Amino acid sequence: MSTEEENSSANPLFLKWVSEWYEDARKRNTKTQYTLKKACNSLQLYPLCIENPQDAIQLQGIGQGIADRLAKKLAAWRKEQGISDPQDGASRSTNNSGTNTISTVSSAGSVQKQRANRIYVPRYRSGAFSLLIGLLKTYCLYGPDYYIPKSELIPLCEQYTDTPFHVGGSTQGGRGGQTNSFAQHTAWSGMKTLESKSLTERQGGVKFCLTEEGLEIARNVIGVLRSRNELPSDDNQLFADFERRHIDITASKQNNATSPNMLENTDALRSNVLPPLPPDGRQRNDSLEAPNRSKQIQSRSAVLSRSSSAGVTFSRQTSAAAASDIELDDLVCYPKSQYDIVLIVDNREVHSTADRGLIERELEKHGIIIEIRPLTVGDYLWIARAKSSSIYKGFPDIVLDYLVERKRMDDLCASIRDGRYREQHSRIHSTGFTNVFYIVEGNDPDAVSRLGEAAVNSALSRIQINHGFHLKCPPSFEATLKLLRQTTKTLQSVLEDIYAIPDNFVGLKGFADMKKNLQLKFPHVCLAMSFDAYDAVSNKSGSLSTGEIYLRMLMTLRGISADKALTVGNRYQTPTQLINELKNSEDGDKTVEELVISGTCRKIGPALGKRLTQFWTSESFSTTS
Repeated sequence: MSTEEENSSANPLFLKWVSEWYEDARKRNTKTQYTLKKACNSLQLYPLCIENPQDAIQLQGIGQGIADRLAKKLAAWRKEQGISDPQDGASRSTNNSGTNTISTVSSAGSVQKQRANRIYVPRYRSGAFSLLIGLLKTYCLYGPDYYIPKSELIPLCEQYTDTPFHVGGSTQGGRGGQTNSFAQHTAWSGMKTLESKSLTERQGGVKFCLTEEGLEIARNVIGVLRSRNELPSDDNQLFADFERRHIDITASKQNNATSPNMLENTDALRSNVLPPLPPDGRQRNDSLEAPNRSKQIQSRSAVLSRSSSAGVTFSRQTSAAAASDIELDDLVCYPKSQYDIVLIVDNREVHSTADRGLIERELEKHGIIIEIRPLTVGDYLWIARAKSSSIYKGFPDIVLDYLVERKRMDDLCASIRDGRYREQHSRIHSTGFTNVFYIVEGNDPDAVSRLGEAAVNSALSRIQINHGFHLKCPPSFEATLKLLRQTTKTLQSVLEDIYAIPDNFVGLKGFADMKKNLQLKFPHVCLAMSFDAYDAVSNKSGSLSTGEIYLRMLMTLRGISADKALTVGNRYQTPTQLINELKNSEDGDKTVEELVISGTCRKIGPALGKRLTQFWTSESFSTTS
């Protein structure tokens, strides 16, 4: 809704708020968007000023729920503006007992009395009661933007209701083990009630999350259970941690959601092909131009060459004092005139299986030196390779401080869903690259709608703000190739002398911090590392111990966080111990379920216990179970 349309309405404030709700519902693809659209049209066309939100019920698309939201918003706005609430007027009548009723004049001129606004309170241990608790647990565990499937939500709710979730079944957590084998009404029917009162939102048919109003009511429900001392210790700890963090869902949505024009507003971040580079080397250090510089360079480069060609074994940890111990003379200098810049393309990076050589042909057509080889991190990077006619011939390739990670929009959505998004970013940071270009190519409305537009925009924002990457959004693969050509040409024209960190200073852990400190020590130097060092530092498992690999294996299961993996790892030191316990012991799965998570009072629980048992003992494993 444009500003001109809002200003032309007789009720611009109400129209503005309803328009904001409509835009939010449209982004989330919820059914309420159609009702809110009707409400916007009605408010825009209605010629009279509405002083009381309850009077708006007579308009098409506005019911009691929207009127109540408008009343709350109006009260908050008046409080913010320092305007006192108006006295009860013609729209409110007070009877002799002091009870207020709201009078609405219908089109026939009759006066119809309605009850004052009441907050919905679910019946104790009803289906809606338990679903609110399960959705609040989901909010605490996964955040406000996570839509939980029905199959995962029901196990979180069953212990809080006396009504079974399946016809002919019984609830596991019902008081006294009550059963109702002939019941046709299930606890899941409460979800319709929650949706009708705008306490939950649906996505993709059978995925749900709490709204702002639903969050407040769910917190009140938890307060009731806590006062009756009926809250299990693990859930009580979970909700207590949530309360201590003072998470407000409204603020969270405002921080995570991005406006529809977010991509247009990032032009400033995407305007340059490359970020500013250090000044010219000749302006920064006159001592590097000494007459005997060539011999010194050759001597120092030989050290790097021997260590790389001999297959040096990198230490597990970079020394914290390494940066302070390194002097400029310890670095290996490649002068500008002695190297060529080569674009390295990951061998899995293809435009299509039918034409695997398209990237190579298109880039070589413009004079770009390109090489295909496997990359452990990133899809494209640039190296400095000694010219065949230089004194550095045969010396190792040097990886420049520039990396490109390319994803199509559907691949980005899939990586967010399966966890690769976070894991890849973590490995990029561990390699110490400071100039990272994150390319999100094209657009896929279907993939975005399945994941949620708010989640995608939130991920794009984190790429720039949290990770410090340079986000690029080319519309096509051809535009991506053009960006790579421009970046390569820019590097060839602006890069001067390159200083490589010798391999004997590189450790598998802590390298990024050491490189950062070294850059602060020599701010005018363009730092790099050998390709062997890059390969070792960025390897997925190269820097991990056996125990760390075991914990990562556990964390690949959905629902297994780091603290839960540590709990299982502390109890069963190796996979063999875990498998033997699950296979040979009659109560092995029960033992895993009863494990108390480190630092909390919560247990692993039957759902995760069943998943762990199936994963480690079954010949086949279903990711949807």
